[in-house]
Amino acid sequence: MWDRTILKSNAKAALRGRYWNAFLMCVLAALLNGEFFIFAASKNWDWERLLKDPSGYGASVTQNFESLRFFLFLFGIFVGIPGMIGLARYFVRNHFGAARTETLFSGFRYGYLNGIGAVFVTRLFVILWFFLLVIPGIVKLVQYSMVPFLLSDNPELPGSRARQISRMMTDGQKGSIFVLWLSFLGWYLLAGIAGTALIWISPYFSFLVGDAAGFFVLPYFHATMTELYLFLRDRGIRSGMINPAELGLSAPAAGPSVN
Repeated sequence: MWDRTILKSNAKAALRGRYWNAFLMCVLAALLNGEFFIFAASKNWDWERLLKDPSGYGASVTQNFESLRFFLFLFGIFVGIPGMIGLARYFVRNHFGAARTETLFSGFRYGYLNGIGAVFVTRLFVILWFFLLVIPGIVKLVQYSMVPFLLSDNPELPGSRARQISRMMTDGQKGSIFVLWLSFLGWYLLAGIAGTALIWISPYFSFLVGDAAGFFVLPYFHATMTELYLFLRDRGIRSGMINPAELGLSAPAAGPSVN
């Protein structure tokens, strides 16, 4: 059984001397996910009106985003998903040594359509479970949390197989993984408090600082989840649950290497 204290300690060791590059990768991945458009639009918000009438102003902002909603939806699928897989690949490579920046964009070069299809269908399953009840949705979210990492190891891994392996890897671990996620909640609350404390200077500055502070936690979180994935992957290989060749971890058939 793994221990979250050890995972976090290993994550810190993996980030030592490479934190700022990992931070940059997290920011770039967020931009690939469409957050740039939301951030750019926030610069034109009427902060004074937002503070006086949050619900009313929020409704008007939502209407303004209607025209962008479909575009952001497509952008998140065809650009955000490959970026997410590339980010997972980056942190896996970072565990074994300094990963290259271009690794973040490897999701566009290898298994592009397969990765999009696998993650999109996985997200759809999770959303449908959330429509039923919140707790089953959370269970499925944890259960399929290893899918991007599995695709980072083998970009051509079928989505159905990636979900099957992820279910097997997280079997009996879902509660502990959820607690691991919650252990980062304090950091994000601290980031929110930092932003709120600066609201007297400028609402926009407060928003910027609070959002940026949250980004500082992301390398630590992703590195920790990578340590968990590597542990569960190695345990699955030792138990015979996973064929290492299936993830490109033994002599594979001829094909392009993924950096």
